[in-house]
Amino acid sequence: MISKAKIKLIQSLKHKKNRDKNGLFVAEGIKTIKELLDTKLSAVEIFCTQKALSQIEINKDVKLTEAGKEEIKKVTHLSTPSEIVGLFKTPENDLADSFRTNFILVLDGVQDPGNLGTIIRLADWYDIKNIVCSENCVDAYNPKVVQSTMGSIFRVKVHYTNLLPFLEQANRNKFTIYGSFMNGETIYTELFDEKKILIMGSEGKGISDEVEKFVEKKIGIPTFFNGDDGPESLNVAIASAIIVSEMQQQ
Repeated sequence: MISKAKIKLIQSLKHKKNRDKNGLFVAEGIKTIKELLDTKLSAVEIFCTQKALSQIEINKDVKLTEAGKEEIKKVTHLSTPSEIVGLFKTPENDLADSFRTNFILVLDGVQDPGNLGTIIRLADWYDIKNIVCSENCVDAYNPKVVQSTMGSIFRVKVHYTNLLPFLEQANRNKFTIYGSFMNGETIYTELFDEKKILIMGSEGKGISDEVEKFVEKKIGIPTFFNGDDGPESLNVAIASAIIVSEMQQQ
């Protein structure tokens, strides 16, 4: 049975300010919980039905509370609730770690949870260890983001910072800064430097003027349609996948 105090706590974690205050976030679903329990992340407590418990192995060191479907519905953050909800400690990532790698993905104002979740999975697939987000990006521990990453959130370090001093430091660390633009040079002829940063802009506005000043090379994905009836742009997660794939294969 889930206590009233615990229900109130979990419900409060729908909001970023409460996640930050408590240093906790919520994850849901068998696959996601399995992935998280296999990481070094600290699980505070798992709440699940008897049916869900039969499908997952939970270490005896992790606190477990069995609950009915109706109780689980009270703590779910998703429109379609699963039968298992996990309470985890938010990891503390050191931004300085990002400069110890050769490829950093930077997001400027990406606000859609699904897009951020997909980009985190993409980074995991291509072994990009760090994503640096502007302070107005959606929170990586938003329940919808956590769900869409399918566990990748704990293999990829996501940092939030003012991008201007970060990019100044990147210059001092000899990173070449690439930015994605509609009118950029085609990625298929660009020879990318080994130490590099890729900046992807927001869904509606692209890269902000302040951040654009740090871009050394503007790159883009060429279109292949004829005439004026094609799409105006690509979804930021799709565009990220295409560009990252080209950069990494080199």
